[in-house]
Amino acid sequence: MLKKSYPYIVAIIVFIAVTLVYFSPLLEGKKMRQSDIVHFQGMSKEISDYRAKTGKEALWTNNMFGGMPAYQISVVYKGNLVKQVDKVLKLGLPHPADLVFLYMLGFFILALVLGVNVWLAIAGAIAFAFSSYFFIIFEAGHNSKAHAIAYMAPVLAGIILTMRKKYLLGGALTALFLALELYANHLQITYYLLMIVVVFMISEFIFSIREKHLPDFFKSVGVLLVAALFAVACNITNIWSTYEYGKYTTRGKSELTTEAENRTTGLDKDYATDWSYGKTETFTLLIPNFMGGASVEPLSTSSNSYKALIANGIPESQATEVIKNMPTYWGPQLL
Repeated sequence: MLKKSYPYIVAIIVFIAVTLVYFSPLLEGKKMRQSDIVHFQGMSKEISDYRAKTGKEALWTNNMFGGMPAYQISVVYKGNLVKQVDKVLKLGLPHPADLVFLYMLGFFILALVLGVNVWLAIAGAIAFAFSSYFFIIFEAGHNSKAHAIAYMAPVLAGIILTMRKKYLLGGALTALFLALELYANHLQITYYLLMIVVVFMISEFIFSIREKHLPDFFKSVGVLLVAALFAVACNITNIWSTYEYGKYTTRGKSELTTEAENRTTGLDKDYATDWSYGKTETFTLLIPNFMGGASVEPLSTSSNSYKALIANGIPESQATEVIKNMPTYWGPQLL
C-alpha cells in the first residue's frame, strides 16, 4: 500500500518544496504588496472593526460610495464548512504560496485522471502553476480569481471520472471541488469553467449516441446534477445574497438607457470587455511580455529608448529619469 502511494507522496513533497523555494522571502516574514488588497483593506476596515468588536456581521458599510451593502466586500458566512476543507488543502502555507500549491495539486489530479504518467503529471503540474499570467494576477491582488482558477482542473477531473462511469468517486470529487470553486467566489472564472464543461458534455453526448451508450450518459449527468446541487447548497448564502444584490447594481436592469448602448442585459458589452485580453494577447499566458510589458515600467540605459533620447540631445540625467517610467505595453487594452 505504501509502495503504491509513494509517487503521490513524492508529488506533494515536490510541490511544497518548489513552492517554498520560489517564495522563500515569505519564510523571512516578507509579504507581497498587492494593490487591490490594499484597497480592499481600506474598503473593509469598518466592517472588520465591527466584527472584531461585536462578533457579528455588518451587512452594510458607510465607507463605500456613501453607503452600500457589504455582501461582496467582507461578509463571513460561518455556516459554510467548505472553508475548513480549503484550509486543509492549503496546508497552512503563507499567501500566495498556498495558491501556487493548489494550482499544482489541482492540475496533478486532472493529469492523473487523464491517464498521464505520474512523473509527467508532476512536471506538468509545475509547468501549469508557473504560467506567467498567474503571477501577474498575484501582483495585482486578484486573489479570488487565482483561488477559483486553482479549483478548475480538479472540477474537470471529477466530471471526467463521472462520465467514465466511476460514479461514486467522480461525483464526490465534483461535489467537493465545485463547492470549493464556488467558495472562492469569482463567478467570472466559474463561468469560464462552465463553458469548458458545456463543450466537453456536448462531445460526450455525441459519442454516447454513436456508441449507443445514452443510458450511461444520462446516469452520469444525473450524478453530476446531484453533485452540483450539493456544491451550490454549501455556498447558498453567498450566492443568494449576490443574486438579490445584483439586481440593484450596474449588472442589473437600468431605467436609464440610450440608443447608443451596446447592451443585452446587465453590463453593456463594451464595458464588460474593456479589460479583456485581445486574441493575440492570449500568448502572454505562455510568453511573458509578448505585448511589450506593463503600461509603465523602467528601462535600462542600454535600451533603444534611452539611446534615442541621448541621440536627440536630451541630457543624460534627464534621459535617465525619463526611462524610469516608460510605456512598454502595446496591446489592445485601455491604458
